[in-house]
Amino acid sequence: MPCNCRSEEITVAAHCLLNPLTRVRGLAPVPFQPEGPTVQLPCPEALYLGLERWAVTRNQLDVPQFRRFCRTLIEPYADLLQMLAHEGASLRIVGLAGSPSCGVEMTSSGYTGGLPCGAEHVHVSGRGVFMEELLAELELRGVPFRAEEIGKK
Repeated sequence: MPCNCRSEEITVAAHCLLNPLTRVRGLAPVPFQPEGPTVQLPCPEALYLGLERWAVTRNQLDVPQFRRFCRTLIEPYADLLQMLAHEGASLRIVGLAGSPSCGVEMTSSGYTGGLPCGAEHVHVSGRGVFMEELLAELELRGVPFRAEEIGKK
């Protein structure tokens, strides 16, 4: 029996928007209250680096091993999103501005290696690694979606 989601909007949210405990310690939660059905994506940084990680930037995560890890997380979610879209649901993907993993329009850059120091990172145009992989997979499958981000400063 087909699902009852023919014209329903489904929010597909970056993990930390619904569970701020996965954010880097010291970062405040981003207010987010989705309405209606919601799919919570996994947090690739917490799963890959743990909860006691320090802040990282996109250029640090943009390596083949992390991309492969992201794709393994994405595949079952892409399957689900494809099925929901096939049933008529519209997908609203919500990322986090400035995130090295889940930024949609803005990500982070900096920290070029070496000993840890108080060096600042900057926000730059572009997608985070995880979101880049997710959206590319959905496009490859022909799954319609709209993507946006919250938390812009």
